[in-house]
Amino acid sequence: MITEMMQYNQRVKQWLPGGVHYNFHLPWEETPLHFKHASRSRVTDMNGNEYLDLYARFGALIVGHGNEEYNECLKDTIDRVLSVSHCDLDAEALELIHQYVPSAEMIRFGLSGTEIVQNALRLARAWTGKNRFVRFEGHYHGNADNIMGGKSARTGLPIPSDYPGDMKGTKGRARDAMESQSYLLPWNDAPRLEELFRQHGDDIAAVIMEPVCVNGGGVMPAPGYLQKVRQLCDQYQVVLIFDEIITGFRMGLGGAQQLFGVTPDLTTLGKAIAGGGVPVSALVGRADIMKLLVDKKVIHAGTFNGYPLGTAAVKATLEMLGRNGGQAMHSMNRHAEMMHDILCQEAVKVGLPLIVQGPSGCASYHCCTEPLTDTADYTFELMSFDILLNSKLAEHGVLVSTLSRMYPNILLDMQDVAWFGERVPAALAEMKEIYDELI
Repeated sequence: MITEMMQYNQRVKQWLPGGVHYNFHLPWEETPLHFKHASRSRVTDMNGNEYLDLYARFGALIVGHGNEEYNECLKDTIDRVLSVSHCDLDAEALELIHQYVPSAEMIRFGLSGTEIVQNALRLARAWTGKNRFVRFEGHYHGNADNIMGGKSARTGLPIPSDYPGDMKGTKGRARDAMESQSYLLPWNDAPRLEELFRQHGDDIAAVIMEPVCVNGGGVMPAPGYLQKVRQLCDQYQVVLIFDEIITGFRMGLGGAQQLFGVTPDLTTLGKAIAGGGVPVSALVGRADIMKLLVDKKVIHAGTFNGYPLGTAAVKATLEMLGRNGGQAMHSMNRHAEMMHDILCQEAVKVGLPLIVQGPSGCASYHCCTEPLTDTADYTFELMSFDILLNSKLAEHGVLVSTLSRMYPNILLDMQDVAWFGERVPAALAEMKEIYDELI
């Protein structure tokens, strides 16, 4: 039977490449769901099917759908002051970020994670007078040519290059964009980083990493690793950049840096910083480095940087997350952890290997028996099993983010936990049949 949504998909595909708004180098086609209504933690598609939304627009929608306080703030701003360069909410939004994020001595706003990362690298180069940066396997920092994908030898000089089958590989990359700018190392390997610094520290401007490698499967930093990286960066005059686009405001109001007690020189923020309804990113960091923008030695430009609607969204989001000692976030994480427990318990019942790992606010699940400790363990085979389970969950009314991440929001309640518990068993049972056929 051809449904209304199937027909709509075909109509969209005539004009939208692939029928989707983003793509990676994956050997399957995504069939998008088109939604017409959303409330709290639920979304309803064009065919009238209801889903529990743990996708949350790649984790951006931390305030939930139809959050009245959030929406009223945006509506008020639209009615008062929509399109100016500065508005009467700037100071309040900036002060909240400064209050919560340890590295945020000064702040600049942007729109996307990709562009704000590039601005962080530009600042680091200007501050140090050096050219290269170090990044890590399994980490993701946007889709710019110089920082996406690639692979380097695990011995010798770790200069990345394209390779066949790279999920983040792409035609059209500027020649030598990766090779000339970055080194690519395995994460959680402090001796490798120390050796690279010893040999090439005089040409390394920055180290950039996710402080928890959410994109690499939810891998946590090894004990003492972040502290060692901080020490090495200080020793070799290298700017330490934490990409907290995902972990910022999902691992607590101070992000991963506050929880681990390691303050980077610069931090990139995005996604949940503005609640999920409008795009905002931010570059925050040490005042002496950010002063390069004050002195106009470094350019940071953008038509919609600090636009009123985005600034209002930041203010409303951080006020809600910080109220009553962060009660909303504690409740969100508690409900998320209940769902993680249900998923693991029901997997045991049907005999499907499955673990949940990573922070409660941005956890991942994997069809394996032990948590991943190395991003190299997040193989294409494991990713494929996870994505198959994603599709089964969606068929039974539970949406998760593309690569098996579960993003809760502050409007989750016990009815949502019950919904999850009612639908997960059938999805897992069907996944077990597929798993047995493929293993």
